[in-house]
Amino acid sequence: MNLPTSLATKALGPLLAGLLLLQGCAATSNDKGIGYSTHNIGLTCYSGVTNAWLNYAGLVSQLCVTQVAREKLASDINRVPGSTAGYYKAFTGLMEMKWRARDGTQLSHTVDLNKEIPDPRIPYAHPERVYAKAPFLGNPTIVVEYDDRTANVYVAATLQVRSLDPSKGQLERVDTYTLIYTRTL
Repeated sequence: MNLPTSLATKALGPLLAGLLLLQGCAATSNDKGIGYSTHNIGLTCYSGVTNAWLNYAGLVSQLCVTQVAREKLASDINRVPGSTAGYYKAFTGLMEMKWRARDGTQLSHTVDLNKEIPDPRIPYAHPERVYAKAPFLGNPTIVVEYDDRTANVYVAATLQVRSLDPSKGQLERVDTYTLIYTRTL
């Protein structure tokens, strides 16, 4: 091996390994699901909730401040809010929640998702189909749902997967919605 080839191999090897490692930090796939390291956040309110408040990563969000939340409908299952905020590292600090239940009781709860979910993953039955270069269409979204006396936290994501039909060159979209935490007070 000549000197320029040897130097290029020694210099580029660690650089390429580092790039692959960085790419793997954004999303990883295995039998337990597709890992993620960043996310957006959104809020939803149902069942008479008012004054919903969330403090997460230094950002305070409010919902249902001037109106009472409507009942949750079947069409609301797996609903991602139309408006989401941020680009957060999963999971960035404590999630402090406050809200008023249907009966007027002021409720509050704090959760550390890092302790509850130390290895954030989105379950998917066929991880081998997930497009490794860009597994997500957009970022996963953490949805905090206030439903009367219950706080639910979901992760919603759109995965890009290879088609089962090899003649299709396009990727398919698979929407996922997974409950990752719940607490009734």
